[in-house]
Amino acid sequence: MRELKQIYLIVLLSVVAVATSVAEKPNIGMVDMQKLFAQYYRTEAAQKQFNQDYAGIQKKVNQQLEVINEMISQLKFLAENLKSESLDENLKQKYSQEFQLIDQQRKMLIDEMKRAEYEEKKEVARRKSASMQGIMTEVRAKVVSFAEKQEYDFVFDKSGKNTNQISFFIYLKDATDITAMMLKELNKLAPTAASE
Repeated sequence: MRELKQIYLIVLLSVVAVATSVAEKPNIGMVDMQKLFAQYYRTEAAQKQFNQDYAGIQKKVNQQLEVINEMISQLKFLAENLKSESLDENLKQKYSQEFQLIDQQRKMLIDEMKRAEYEEKKEVARRKSASMQGIMTEVRAKVVSFAEKQEYDFVFDKSGKNTNQISFFIYLKDATDITAMMLKELNKLAPTAASE
């Protein structure tokens, strides 16, 4: 008797589900969130700024490397002079002390350079992460707003991948790809090339 009730319940739910799907066909949309994010003018502008920040850090490192390379040249010169057998003891001691001082300064400069580079890159990476997360939240909110205005029942992200890097959706019947419309909507306020 209990099995009969379960079968009856399953059949009833199936009939209701079929009747609902026949009565009202859902309006389904698809969007490529990765493409929207990558091609949004604000993402491109932010990425350009962060690239400039990283380039500025690298420029400072290169300037410090020039100083370090000059120190290395001085050390080589002093090392060659220290090898000379014709060098008197006072000059040898002077060159030796100068060698140790420059080498110590070189090591300190390298340590300081590495620490500063690490800290500056870490700060740029933190700002970049926060900025990109904010932009993605903005893109998502605009997609939701657009979907509500267009009365979509569902909007799926077709760029979403599972752990095997395969798209979750192999096939969606009657799904409209709204990526191009959303790109147009997102970039309608982009500054023109002349105003940049």
